[in-house]
Amino acid sequence: MSRVCVSLAGGEASGGRELAEVRLDLGGRWPGPAAGCDLVATCRAAWEGGGFRGTEEERRAVLERASATGAWAVDVEARAAWRPARPAGVKLILSHHDFEGVPAGAGDLARRMLAEGADVAKIAATPRSGRELAELMALQRELGARAVVVAMGELGAASRILAARFGAPWTYAAAEGGGTTAPGQWGERELRDVFRYGRIGPATRAYCVAGDPVAHSKSPWLFNRAFAKAGMDAVYVPALAREGELFETLAALDVAGASVTIPHKVDAFRGATPDAAARRAGAANTLTRRGTGWDATNTDAAGFLESLEHGLGRPARGLRAVVLGAGGAARAILAALSGPNTVFLAGRNAVKTAALAREFDATPVPWDGPRGIAFDLLVNTTSVGMDPDAAQSPFPKAHLPTAAAVYDCVYTPRETRLLREAREAGCRAISGIGMFAAQARRQWAAWFGEEGKAAFEEAAGELLRG
Repeated sequence: MSRVCVSLAGGEASGGRELAEVRLDLGGRWPGPAAGCDLVATCRAAWEGGGFRGTEEERRAVLERASATGAWAVDVEARAAWRPARPAGVKLILSHHDFEGVPAGAGDLARRMLAEGADVAKIAATPRSGRELAELMALQRELGARAVVVAMGELGAASRILAARFGAPWTYAAAEGGGTTAPGQWGERELRDVFRYGRIGPATRAYCVAGDPVAHSKSPWLFNRAFAKAGMDAVYVPALAREGELFETLAALDVAGASVTIPHKVDAFRGATPDAAARRAGAANTLTRRGTGWDATNTDAAGFLESLEHGLGRPARGLRAVVLGAGGAARAILAALSGPNTVFLAGRNAVKTAALAREFDATPVPWDGPRGIAFDLLVNTTSVGMDPDAAQSPFPKAHLPTAAAVYDCVYTPRETRLLREAREAGCRAISGIGMFAAQARRQWAAWFGEEGKAAFEEAAGELLRG
């Protein structure tokens, strides 16, 4: 089973951990033999992104002392002109780090490390695209336990959680209360408690939320909590995907299903086989892999309508509604409101807004146009007001009509500035957390049917209670 290797850079104790890397170049103190914990001694040179600025002779001496006093393994750059002497049984990790991209011939480099006598070859590189991420994951799968292939940076963060599925002997994590030692590194508590890394293996089913940004999403907490309660061998990760690279990223991570968020919902619809719900919205927020292709549906529209009617306390018919935003999320809301309601659509891009309004029989208005419209429902589908920009609001408080309902699809924070000001103005404020839970319930059904349904409902109830 793949392990979590905790990077200790500030003198943290190694106790209670199964595997730890002591960063002797960043202030870590060598603890000597540690009961129950395999220790990796690392003294990374400044010329390869580390903090050691002494001579190579001094650096070699540091690693050889650690090797002689309890190290399980020593990590040395493949480019170093020397190799440390070490007692029998102490493993050698040869490593290469690229903080700017993925080196050409990364696979050949790893194989040369192994041919030279490395027990484990470590390639830490920074993918700049879904294609480069796929290249690194394919290398990990090819070399299995003989290599640790680390995809650094935001694009690689999800792969650090899924490393065990690709055969890596360990993944690196930041020590609890300490800083990260590489871009995109997770904390050990997150890996252990949220993602249950110790239970992940090649047969684990993998799912993700794909978007940009994606760090705000509550989906990983909700789905992983439900998996744990149901005893399911599955994991759900946040996956940053650049615009235009949705399907490349999903293929790189080898997931069976994906929740899709900004800005990929239209791409998800166009690149998959859509069902009726996705066709009505012209956008998809749920993908399910079928062989070499993908099925797409939209659970946002039904989730929004369920949440809205719960908040209103009545059916959502006969409303005079203003929708803010003209992206993929707006499509679902327009699909839910079209027909029985009068809808005005306000977007920053006039051409895009006009085209979307025609598609759903809505009336396009300028971004600041709704301030002069009498309405009884305002829906924000933009990301304005989402953490970390929670001080923003997409609509001025002074123009909120008393007794109107205000619905914010943003749910992080739970009470956005828009909702807070809506309450202050005497409006009914409805949080998007209800829509999130309702659409996620439908995603669960699309992927798992009745399996684990009760566990999901229990986890969703915990989320809604806050």
